[in-house]
Parts: sequence; C-alpha cells; structure tokens
Amino acid sequence: MLFLLQLLVLALASLATTYTPLSDSFLTAVPSGGHDMDPVSGALLSPILTPRVPGSEGHASVEEHFIRFFSGLQPRWTIEWQNSTATTPSSGGKEVPFRNLIVRREPPWTKEGQANMLTLVAHYDSKRLPDGFVGATDSAVPCAILMQVVRELDSHLTRMHDKVSALGGGGSTERDMGVQILFLDGEEAFVRWTATDSLYGSR
Repeated sequence: MLFLLQLLVLALASLATTYTPLSDSFLTAVPSGGHDMDPVSGALLSPILTPRVPGSEGHASVEEHFIRFFSGLQPRWTIEWQNSTATTPSSGGKEVPFRNLIVRREPPWTKEGQANMLTLVAHYDSKRLPDGFVGATDSAVPCAILMQVVRELDSHLTRMHDKVSALGGGGSTERDMGVQILFLDGEEAFVRWTATDSLYGSR
C-alpha cells in the first residue's frame, strides 16, 4: 500500500524529469495482488485469460469484467468508452468494432478535463492467429496489474484529495493530479503487423 503512494509521489515529483531509477528494495514492496492474480481462479486475472479478438464473445466478456470491477468504484472513478470501427485485412470489407475503455479519477476541486493526468496504459485484445491464442503476458497480465493498481491507489487518492481539499483545494501541478487508466483495443494485427494492420484503437 505504502509503495503505491510512494510511486504516485515519485510520478508527481518526476514531472520535470524523464526517468527516475527505483531501487530493488523499493520494487520488492510492490503488492502482488495475491490470489486475485491466480491464472485459474483469480478474481482479477482469470476472466481476462481467454481469446479476446475484437468483436468476439471472449472480447465482450472481458469488457464486462472491466465494467463490473470499475462500477464498484463509482462515482469516484468515471468510466468512458471510446468507440470506433475499421476494416481489417481479414474482415472482407466489413467494419470491425473497437472499444477503448478510459477510467479516470480527477481531484474533486478541478473541472472535468482540467487535472494533470498520470496515465497508465495496456491493450486488452488478443491475436486472431493462431486460433485460441490467449495472450497472457501480452496483455492479460498487464490489464490485471492495472486493475490492482487502481484498487490499491483508490484509498490513497481519497486521503490525498481530502487533505488538499481541507487546505483549500489545488492550484498547482502536484495538487491538481489525477489518474487515468487506458485499456486500448485492437493493438494486435489481424493478419500481419503493418502500419495499417495494428494499433486500431490507439490510432
């Protein structure tokens, strides 16, 4: 818990720099997520470990998993879908849907979109080929880690926002800091990685 608060403070402090090395002892304090990261029955990870090609049933089930998780954190965290469509080399001219999920928490004294955002990103789709590809490290585990980060940070952000509110609100880069998590769709190529057959959601 303390680690994530320190990580947030480091992120705020490093806005003027590009890189801050972390010691091994600092990194060993990272919360593991415990049983929730179990690949078979973990509440965070196991629902993502399924083939999740955009437009598929597995893809929709992972989106539902995200919504169930983040709905429990509302209204502190807002949930927004950014939808688009595109044809792919394997879609025969048909439009394939892509849905980026944006989850953010802004300080309560800032207007919407005014906060400086610490942004963490992973993609949640998996490859179409080979058939049945799960993509555990690319990128189910990173998605589960981001969910764990949100869960750990939530109470720390509440305390930080309460303290700054008691001091009269923000007005500085450090005080007006929010957090947003992006789960991007359509990162993987449908046939072969090219500039046009990849990164559908982030583009």
